[in-house]
Amino acid sequence: MLHRCGQRLFHRVASALLLFGAGFIVTTATVTSGESFVYAQDNRAALDPPKPTALSASAALSVRRTPVVLAVEMAAPAVVNIATERTIEVQPFIFQDPFFQQFFGQFMDPRAFQPQTAKETSLGSGLIVSPDGLVLTNRHVVRRLAAIRVQLADGRTFNGSLVAASRVYDLALIRVTTSQALPTALIGRSDDLMIGETAIAIGNPFGLSHTVTVGVVSALHRTLREAGYGDLIQTDAAINPGNSGGPLLNILGQAIGINTAIYAEGQGIGFATPIDRAREFIEAYKESAPRAR
Repeated sequence: MLHRCGQRLFHRVASALLLFGAGFIVTTATVTSGESFVYAQDNRAALDPPKPTALSASAALSVRRTPVVLAVEMAAPAVVNIATERTIEVQPFIFQDPFFQQFFGQFMDPRAFQPQTAKETSLGSGLIVSPDGLVLTNRHVVRRLAAIRVQLADGRTFNGSLVAASRVYDLALIRVTTSQALPTALIGRSDDLMIGETAIAIGNPFGLSHTVTVGVVSALHRTLREAGYGDLIQTDAAINPGNSGGPLLNILGQAIGINTAIYAEGQGIGFATPIDRAREFIEAYKESAPRAR
């Protein structure tokens, strides 16, 4: 009897192990008679990995719209491209040599020795700071230039005129004439910046309109003695030729600086004029007669 009971128990345990291997959960229960019974419960569904649930289009966009995306969407309409053009005199250097002129002058058309004119164009960026058409940029973007053209993100283009400039801060203000209110930037502050916080640059590098790069505030109060700049914000957000005059933003989409210079011998080293200085410059202009200074 004991042998048969043990044999039956062995078969039940063996069956339970087989059920468990097939994806079942085995439960052993003991009744009052002392005999054990094995029950099997199908749990294969619990062992399968959960199937991914497809997000709706609107939900997917909501997940992808990060704080950086929101900051760019908020600030981009107020960022402009600035194209400038001036007339310059061009003359091959060899024609300026008195020996060359004396020796070959008798064989050449005298007009060849006269200076020739050419158009020189450059590109930069700017930030609309008032709805009536006041644009903030760098002084070196617009100085000594005869014609200024400002293009908005929506494609509208305006002729601009230089109304104020600061050599010390390398800042300038351009006035465009428009009967419609223009989108304006949110002006933040630069006296509470934290090293390591997100920094976003928007501009027109190499003519590539509204290019966005992201980095951090790398350091504060930097000085570039060779260029005569001081108290600058350093960032590793990529800044290239054409970015000058565009905004450096924080994660809230507020302008915290005006992109001004790069360190040509390194990568990921750019500099911006603190927005607090720009605010002082703008307020000084508004309080005085509109004139370049």
